[in-house]
Amino acid sequence: MTGAKTPLPVDMQTLWFLTRAAGLVSLVLLTLTMALGICSTSRSVGSRRWPRFLNQGLHRNVSLIGLSLLVVHIGTAVADDYVSVRLRDVVLPAGGLYRPVWLGAGAAALDVMLLVTLTSLARFRLGHRSWRMIHYAAYAAWTLAVVHGLGTGSDAKLSWALAVQAGCVGVVVGAVGFRLTDGWRKHTGWRIAGAAGVLALVTVVAMWAEQGPLAPGWSHRSGTPAHASAKASG
Repeated sequence: MTGAKTPLPVDMQTLWFLTRAAGLVSLVLLTLTMALGICSTSRSVGSRRWPRFLNQGLHRNVSLIGLSLLVVHIGTAVADDYVSVRLRDVVLPAGGLYRPVWLGAGAAALDVMLLVTLTSLARFRLGHRSWRMIHYAAYAAWTLAVVHGLGTGSDAKLSWALAVQAGCVGVVVGAVGFRLTDGWRKHTGWRIAGAAGVLALVTVVAMWAEQGPLAPGWSHRSGTPAHASAKASG
């Protein structure tokens, strides 16, 4: 039948669904890790029933689970030959064959997350100040992960997947807002600048998503190879 999509073999379908599911769930867990990490730095968080060290422990464990799912996401993407994702594309932000810019955003996010994780393991050797400065890179990793999910994900236009991604953005923005308003009288200028920066970033990403991944023809414009475009919807 002309125009019909070529069905994937069962084993390829399994890998494809695993890649998409693991990617989305790892974004949710990364979001939860971000929110826990942001809130745990506030002095108003913590009580006798739920001391701060429990927040820190939960933050660490959720991040480890998220990294484990990220390994599944990467492994299934490389193993699946529905689209060409090479092992080098996982860590190198340039030179990908499938939606190279947005695949590169995912590689950059992974590189930054590995940097944050490794330096966290060596936290006491680095010193608190150095570790904290490097740890701020987690914000960039999370942002790149969101952009990667929207730019490369075949589920970007699905309402439920879009709702999950929008929810992730809302959670992190809410956590940042809580942190900025907690004791806002101190360093007011920096807090206002931070709030303005967050608002500007969310606005830019939302405008890009509307004109890019959510607009018709994104599959072609994003760099999807012709053989994959014939099988998948944009």
